[in-house]
Amino acid sequence: MQVGRWDVLALVAIIALFMGTNAALWLLVPERAAKVLEMPLLTGAGLSSQMDIGALFLGAATFTILALITRERPWFIAAGVLILGAAAYRTNAFLFHGAEFLGHFVAIEVVIGTVLIFASRALGSRREDKS
Repeated sequence: MQVGRWDVLALVAIIALFMGTNAALWLLVPERAAKVLEMPLLTGAGLSSQMDIGALFLGAATFTILALITRERPWFIAAGVLILGAAAYRTNAFLFHGAEFLGHFVAIEVVIGTVLIFASRALGSRREDKS
């Protein structure tokens, strides 16, 4: 089975929707967002820092949407780096800091990040190609 440009576009659009929904959950219903990510909702200064997770997803969703609109490779790569970075930090927490390994989240992040990097090659154009 061959994967076409429309298949990749649809997959990337679904990814943007998923990340945007997660960002909105952190903004509107942080209790639910924390539960989805299998973490306790913190209070005080901890909650303020925990809400940064929403900013990460908002940034990744925004970069993905910009990538879909402009078809410029750097936006796909920026979104992919954010999500792959989350997987790397999650894995680091397990390896070096005694955190529980949440392999299902790492797997999702690696797949999403890889799809976005792949999309940069399949759908994106280089800025210099546009001049």
